[in-house]
Amino acid sequence: MDEWDLENADPSQQVGARHHTVPAFYLRRFANSQNQLWVRDRRSSVPGLRKESDLAIRDFYTFQNIHGEPDGRMEQVLQKVEGSAASALRRVTSAVTWGRPISPKDKTDLCVFVAFQYVRGLRKRREIELMSDFYVRIMQLNAPVGAGRREVGAYRDILRDFRTLEVTSHPNEHVSLMGKLAEPLSEHLLNRPLTVIELTDGALLTCDEPIVTFDDEEDKPDPVIPQARRRTRSRRRRGQREIRQTRTLIQVQSTRNRGLARVDEIVMPVGRRTLLVFSHPAAARPSHLRITPEESHEAADEVNKRMLTQAYFMAFAHPDDRHLLADPLPEVGPLYRLGGVHPEQARIAGVAPNHLRPELFGRR
Repeated sequence: MDEWDLENADPSQQVGARHHTVPAFYLRRFANSQNQLWVRDRRSSVPGLRKESDLAIRDFYTFQNIHGEPDGRMEQVLQKVEGSAASALRRVTSAVTWGRPISPKDKTDLCVFVAFQYVRGLRKRREIELMSDFYVRIMQLNAPVGAGRREVGAYRDILRDFRTLEVTSHPNEHVSLMGKLAEPLSEHLLNRPLTVIELTDGALLTCDEPIVTFDDEEDKPDPVIPQARRRTRSRRRRGQREIRQTRTLIQVQSTRNRGLARVDEIVMPVGRRTLLVFSHPAAARPSHLRITPEESHEAADEVNKRMLTQAYFMAFAHPDDRHLLADPLPEVGPLYRLGGVHPEQARIAGVAPNHLRPELFGRR
């Protein structure tokens, strides 16, 4: 990232442009010759044909810089990531180079791309918004200690307000975290064997959250810690009594999966019949694998099922594979789980968000 010289890049570039949360080059790998995809959007009652150029959001990665101006450099970063990944994908899936070891550079470019894709979408931004809202709640909803009737009444008013109001973070919060989150993810992916799998039959679909995981224990969510508080003793110092403090350990879990570091396989469809599979670090896997028609149908069914379950707003398929999107998308459940919290706080986190659309730069 240092070689991109972002400090001297023009911040006005890409401001006002339409930004793809799922890259255009990636969508074209599932499109027909007219760059059309069959799209199932949960905001529409029926699926339909849409061009990949229409599947973008104006200023999604634009942020407000320290000078108070709109800044488009994050979109420029993502364009660099996508350009490198597109070239790497062409090489590792080419019939000419099939079976050759994947070069360290190509693997690095693909790992960086997958890591950014994991953290750049609408779901991640909405997760961050909800967690910001929860942080404000735990700071504000602590019952007053030793308070009078007026303070207790004000506290109860706050409780009522927080049942109907939501504190939403600025889009800057998501944009500022993307690089910090993607860097350790890409380093973890580099430690996993990478295999390009080609299906010889069947078809794959994808969605706006196109990275899925497989694990023997994935259907068993990690337990959350119980509520536990540690109180520090109050004591006198120079004739004054210090305020008694309460320390609480809170656990936050995404409901998307068990965490990339703990799963057996990380899978991303990169074409109608092509998968990138990052296996367990201890596994021995070939760089390329072509599977039988029977295995292809089984793999496609498993991956497509996960994709549909994970789709946030949209799922995509080649127009010839529209049967894969015949049914409506499953409902989106809670985006995160909490441990170590008051039952009221756990209740708030344990329901689906009242709306899925995150904040967009310059508009609501």
